[in-house]
Amino acid sequence: MVLYTLDAEFVMMADGDTRKLDHMKKKRRKHLAACPHEFPELLMLQEKGQLKDSDIRKALSPLRRNAHGEESPNENREG
Repeated sequence: MVLYTLDAEFVMMADGDTRKLDHMKKKRRKHLAACPHEFPELLMLQEKGQLKDSDIRKALSPLRRNAHGEESPNENREG
């Protein structure tokens, strides 16, 4: 998850798991793929200085489940 922009070429990223907030990764924009998900609640926490790794993990967990082919908890099940 991109947390903030350093300049026109670089952003800082964290996932709350392997890349924690105290050791973010500097990444070139050209190596990233766009994702249609935004987390305004995390942005508000970051602006207040209250963002934690657990907040990021919680926000990303539905996306990780879908990426691994598991059903999202919000999807309806038949039967």
